[in-house]
Amino acid sequence: PISLLNSDYKIFASILAERLKRYLNNFIHPDQNVFLPKRQIRNNIRIILDTLEYYEAHPEKQMALIFLDAQKAFDNVNWRFMSLQLAQMGFGKKYTQAIETIYQKQSAKVIINGELTESIDIN
Repeated sequence: PISLLNSDYKIFASILAERLKRYLNNFIHPDQNVFLPKRQIRNNIRIILDTLEYYEAHPEKQMALIFLDAQKAFDNVNWRFMSLQLAQMGFGKKYTQAIETIYQKQSAKVIINGELTESIDIN
């Protein structure tokens, strides 16, 4: 979990995220609206309402709505796949390596009763 990582890590991750935001809209489908610059969830809500109104006005047609929850998706990312995707999408080697550095092989130690524990794998 990100809450176990130090401030340097969090600052570095924020810098990388800000740089990535410049390009996200070019790679992510327009229907994906959450957590992207200049996109808001209310756009999807409006689409749902419009769809419901349309099918209410056309009862002879059938429809189904499926809602997916992306909760904890970040904790389940396959980082090898992510690295390959970043490379395929044209992100430079240095940027991809920076992402790999902060998200692979993270560990922490905790002080309990004044004693430092063994290293704990965070990934």
